This record gives sequence, structure tokens and C-alpha cells, in this order.
Amino acid sequence: MSFMLICVQTAEAMYHSRFSLTVDNENNQIETELRSQLRPEVFQDFTARYKSEPRGLFHCSNGLVLAPSLVDEVTLIVKLCNHFKVPIIPFGGGTGLVGGQIYQGDRKPVIVSFHKMTKIRQVCGIENIITAEAGCTLELLQTEAANNNRVFPLSIVSKGSCQIGGNLATNAGGIHVIRYGNMRDLCLGIEAVLPTGKVLNGLSTLRKNNLGLDLKSLLIGSEGILGLITAATLKLFHKNRSISIAMLGLNGLPEAIRLLELFQNHFGQWISAFELISQTSFDFLLADGFIDRHPFKKPTKWYVLVELGTESEINLDDKLINGVALAQDQGIIVDGIFANSEKQRINLWRIRENIPEANRHKGSVVSNDISIPIASIPEFMTRTNRQLDQIGGLIINCFGHLGDGNLHYNVFAKEQQSAHYSERTKVKIRTIINDNVDSLSGSIAAEHGTGRLHSSYLHSHGDRAMVESIRTIKAGLDPNNIMNPGAIISFND
Repeated sequence: MSFMLICVQTAEAMYHSRFSLTVDNENNQIETELRSQLRPEVFQDFTARYKSEPRGLFHCSNGLVLAPSLVDEVTLIVKLCNHFKVPIIPFGGGTGLVGGQIYQGDRKPVIVSFHKMTKIRQVCGIENIITAEAGCTLELLQTEAANNNRVFPLSIVSKGSCQIGGNLATNAGGIHVIRYGNMRDLCLGIEAVLPTGKVLNGLSTLRKNNLGLDLKSLLIGSEGILGLITAATLKLFHKNRSISIAMLGLNGLPEAIRLLELFQNHFGQWISAFELISQTSFDFLLADGFIDRHPFKKPTKWYVLVELGTESEINLDDKLINGVALAQDQGIIVDGIFANSEKQRINLWRIRENIPEANRHKGSVVSNDISIPIASIPEFMTRTNRQLDQIGGLIINCFGHLGDGNLHYNVFAKEQQSAHYSERTKVKIRTIINDNVDSLSGSIAAEHGTGRLHSSYLHSHGDRAMVESIRTIKAGLDPNNIMNPGAIISFND
């Protein structure tokens, strides 16, 4: 080995040693400062829930977990982290599926858990608004709305554990987007702590406010890279007085699109949900005991679960039956099941809600959360299925929110051999799916966000003006790159 090479290696070792000592020193300093200024109960154990996300794709080996209960405590944490340039990772219910809540860098991050910030600050019936702190679970917020004879319409399976701050940070969607929109559409105002430690006091109840820029819309969906959401003012709605639900067997996937158009023309804003279910979903549900028998005597390849709702006293059951009869006359529908009681409504929805859990039991090779222009969905399915058939040994379970074009297109092994597929094959599968999504002007991140899972894809495939704008905004608001670094976009890309 040459003398020069030895010198270079020695210099590199000394640099990394000094860097490690500097990082350790900064971590010790900030922890000392935090412990001197925060209540002891703010400090939490670094337990398993902070080390990995639900799919086990991302892991964090170390972190200082803080659980503030006051905005002033969040402000202090952010100011100190900004001073010492220590990464801050916001942590809500931990249900995110794209790795946004799991730090991947070399530093020891400060993980800010919001599970103690759960207050409902205000409910106003005349304004139809509710103001809740970031750590309030979706289920708790919905219960409070119900206690005030109102509803908050966001509906996702993880409602018992997901938190409002996380719902906003990822712009969550769910089954009722077709009628009520995403979280961005349901939010009137936001309180957030910015990277400098300044508080954005934006808890407006106004539905019309064009003074300045709409910063809340910038923070919604930003996954904590621009600031920490601490509270929000959200829209409430009157309860539906009439509800009608049916599960319908279809002649094919194109017929699902035809049915959606027919029902939109027939029912308009009464459509609260329009969910696509495949026969493969029923196969999985039956195999794992989620249902005892198939609800249809003559199964078809595709089904939809449709829900109508209105705040008026209208007999929607008769109207839905008439709409189904019209669709049947046009050769769209093969068979249908109507819910005649609350119990039957719950049972039909339970079929749809159990599909993700049945998928987890099966164990996917590749899972996807994609959005496709609705009219292009049959073309996407035909093209993608044909290309994946060439790989062999795969089975597709596609289901989701057809009414807004959001599909969960999940790929499984036919013979329970998902672990035997190489990473190279998985990359090939993802590439086929992503390329087809791109070619049809869709999105590979429909409602779960970008996180760390899709950040490299955004950099390589995203619109250049958008990517550069994100980087500029991030650098301007967070020049020290402390806010969830690595999520959505790398600061140094």
C-alpha cells in the first residue's frame, strides 16, 4: 500500500472521527438543554413504535422522543433543534405507509410525538367547525362531532389510532372523497410551529379569506418538512337523514365506469362512496375467514359498493333501486344486494374495510396506492395485467375508491412465495406499474403521501418546475434542513 493512500485513509478516518465526535457533542448539548427547560414527563422511551413503520420497510435505530402537551413546548423544542441543527421528526399515530415518520439519516433525531396534544378547543354549530389539536385521533374527533349532532366525513380504517395532525400532513383521503374531498378540502385553518420556532396562528373559521397566501394549503400534505402542525380548524357537516347502500355485481370493469357516470347523472351529490371490489378480494376474505360465504350466488369479476346519503328526508332506497334497475336494463349490472337495516349496512361496509387486513394476511410482493384518470382505469388494468402476466406466478388484487380514481393495485404470489421474489423482480414489477401510471397521467402517490418511499421517484419523474419549487420553498423556510429531512425530497438533490 502506498504512503499516499495510507495518508488519505488516515485523513478520512480522522475526519469521520471528528464528525462523529461533533455530532455526539451536539446531541448531548441539545438533550442537556431540553432536559433543563422541559418538564420530565415530556421525555418518552424510544420504544418499538418509533423504530419502524407498519410495512417494515424503514427503520430507525436511535432517537430522543418528546411528547409535548403545549404549543409553547413545541416552540422551545423547534428553536433548540434549529440552533443545534438537529433533525425533527413529527410522529402522529404511526400509521403512515410511505416512511414519512421514520428518520433514515446518521444523526440522532428528536422525535416529536403528539399523542398528548388531544384537546378539542372549540365546536361551533352555527359555523359548522371544530378546532382540534394535532394529537386528537380521528375517531375522537368524529365522536365529538356526533355529540354535537354533526359529522366529520373523513373515513379511513385506522381512525382509532391515526391523528388529525398526520391526516393533514399527508392530506388523507378515504372513502368519502367523492363527496367531501380530501383533508385539504376539509380544513379552514392551521396552527403550526415553523422551523424558526415562530408560531403560525392560522386557526381561521372563515370560508372566504384571500388576504395574503394560503399557507395552510402549503402545510397540508407537506409531511412535516415545512413545520409542525399543532392544531387545525375543520369543517363539520349535518348528519345524513337518509342513507342507502348496495353492493352490485358487474359485467366487467368498463361497466363500473359506465355505472359511475350513470349514477352521477342520476344522483349527483347524493353519492357518498363508490368503491371498487374485485373477486380476488373475496377470495382473500374467504380464505382467511373474514367472511363465511360469498354474498353473491353467481360471483362476477368486479363489484362496486355504493352509498347514497342526504341531509334531507328522502326515500333513497327506492331511488337507488330504480337506478340499479336502469343500469341492469343497460347490461351494466348482473346482480345486487341492498342493505335493509343498519346491521346490513355495517356488514356490507365491513367486507370493504377488511380487504386491507386480508391482503396483509396474504402478504404482498408489491403494494401500490395509485391514482388514475377514471376513464383510463380499464386501459391501465388491461395493459398492466398483461405485462405482469409475462413475469408469471403473480396474482393481482385491485380495489379502492373508484369514485375519485384512487386504486390500491396490489401484487401477490400465487403460491405464497412472496419472500422468494428477488428485489430485482420487485423493482421490475414497480417499474411496469409506475410507467403505466405515468403514461396515463396518473400518480403513484394517491392518498398515502410521498414520504421516503417515493422521494427518489419524485426526483427522477416529477415535473422539474414542481421539484425545483419544492426545493426552493424548503430551503427558504428551513435553511438548516431540520424538518423531517429526507421526506418528500432530499434537501441536497
